[in-house]
Amino acid sequence: MRALLTGGLLAALAAPLASQATGRTMQLLAPAVVGQTATFGMTYPASAAGNLYVFLWCAPPFPGTATLVVPGFTLLGAIRVDPQNSVGTWTGVLGASGALAHPLAIPTLPSLVGYAWDLQSVDLEASTLTVRFSDNELTIAIADPPPPDMAPIAPGSFLMGSNAGTGPPYHGNVVERPVHQVAISRPFWIGRHAVTQLEYLAVMAVNPSWFQGASWPNSAYYPVETVSWHEAMAYCAMLTAQEAAAGRVPSGYEYRLPTEAEWEYCCRAATTTEFNCGSALYCAEANFRYSWHSNSNCWTTNGQTTTVGSYAPNAWGLFDMHGNVYEWCLDAWDGSANYPSSMVVDPYVQSGPYRVFRGGSWLDQSNGCRSAFRYGYFPTNTANDRGFRVVLAPILP
Repeated sequence: MRALLTGGLLAALAAPLASQATGRTMQLLAPAVVGQTATFGMTYPASAAGNLYVFLWCAPPFPGTATLVVPGFTLLGAIRVDPQNSVGTWTGVLGASGALAHPLAIPTLPSLVGYAWDLQSVDLEASTLTVRFSDNELTIAIADPPPPDMAPIAPGSFLMGSNAGTGPPYHGNVVERPVHQVAISRPFWIGRHAVTQLEYLAVMAVNPSWFQGASWPNSAYYPVETVSWHEAMAYCAMLTAQEAAAGRVPSGYEYRLPTEAEWEYCCRAATTTEFNCGSALYCAEANFRYSWHSNSNCWTTNGQTTTVGSYAPNAWGLFDMHGNVYEWCLDAWDGSANYPSSMVVDPYVQSGPYRVFRGGSWLDQSNGCRSAFRYGYFPTNTANDRGFRVVLAPILP
């Protein structure tokens, strides 16, 4: 039977196969990138504990499905790897947890970029001689790492939101409550700074920013602003296409706006204070208008955006998470206090009239620059205090 599970008999056993779902789902938990470790896994019913399992893989990827029959065995599901060109590996016994994961170290070999394969799990219930294939396969292609201006972010958890009081200096709001535990389950990359005017122009061939031209000679390196949420999304789609053509977009990932949770996770960088630099924000720490902590005006002349990276980064090497420009997030919002009270994993809100933006801007007071501060407006709206940064992250529904 192990020979069947490792693919030795697959090519010889073609016949109709039961098509019902088996409750096994494959996931790519960390992307396949040159010089890094990919991780793939499967979730399965608790009743499968104790079954022998193996992962089948084939290269190149196999389009469609195939059918099998083995005399004396019941086979459920469809095989999604090439029956005549598949190999079995990563064998073991399913545990009681309902999930398993396997790492795969990708060598630092540029020649591997673009190499692709299909991966599918299969397990055997020995007491009933039943073989079950997972309901999906993973099609994985090895990619080059993204550019160095994208910071790698590991999975983890954090406390999202704030219980700050409604008066100065924080001016907390009910929409930031309740504080709740959030888990980010998969790694991703985020821009070390907001998208600049130069970067936006290179991808979209236009520069909509207010702060550009002779009056602002270094404006190419200011954040792009006066962009709507829709325009930010269009930039992400175009960037994905360009970087994918260069082999720098891992399977299952895309350039997009960060979710609200991803943004706050990165802004906080493992801090729990109102700002990632502590409990107060002073004029020398970000580009914003007024500090409630020093009771001082931070503008030396008229306010404006400034060169990205002009202030110290947070602990994860990310610049301007407070101030400079508000940053559009992926999530929709209805403007209400819609946070859950219990722990959530990878939250993402898909419906609502508004789109969220975060981080405060050059025009804001310190309370609007807090890590937990959230605001939103119609996705068609533009303003010269609003820009965005991108993530290279898992594709969401």
